[in-house]
Amino acid sequence: MAAVQLDDIDLKIVRTLQQDGRTSYSDISKAVGVSAGTVRNRINQMRSSGMLSVNVWLDPSLSGLGIHATLLLKIRPGRLVEVADALSGLDEASYVATLVGAYDAVADVFCRDVAHLRVLIHDKIQTIDGVLDVLTNLVTDNRQQATLAVAAGAPLETLLGP
Repeated sequence: MAAVQLDDIDLKIVRTLQQDGRTSYSDISKAVGVSAGTVRNRINQMRSSGMLSVNVWLDPSLSGLGIHATLLLKIRPGRLVEVADALSGLDEASYVATLVGAYDAVADVFCRDVAHLRVLIHDKIQTIDGVLDVLTNLVTDNRQQATLAVAAGAPLETLLGP
């Protein structure tokens, strides 16, 4: 799929949606300074390209999921895709990505308590064929939740390069 070139209007639309993903096209148009039709067309183009999705984030500490952990995994060569797919299928996993570096994959998981985390790691993740090692890091304070930090006022060149 071809990349969509973002401009300053697109970034203003994204910034507005990051504040509240339920914002109407009309309200976005007022904030950005373009017509509601332009906003609708821009959002539809970004969504159909796969670049933009509006997600719901549930605060785990307020929802009974008191444990948020970031897991770093070492995976046997040749098994990366299968392991990443298996991790993505876990109910507890909210984010899964493959890496280049000391670890091969990362997963953010949410659990009710430490016992739930233990079962997840020992009985589910470590039994996935290809998982060699799991390093568990407990998250103590989530300071920001965003897929792309599009800071207000940041020029397009700062985000996308010259």
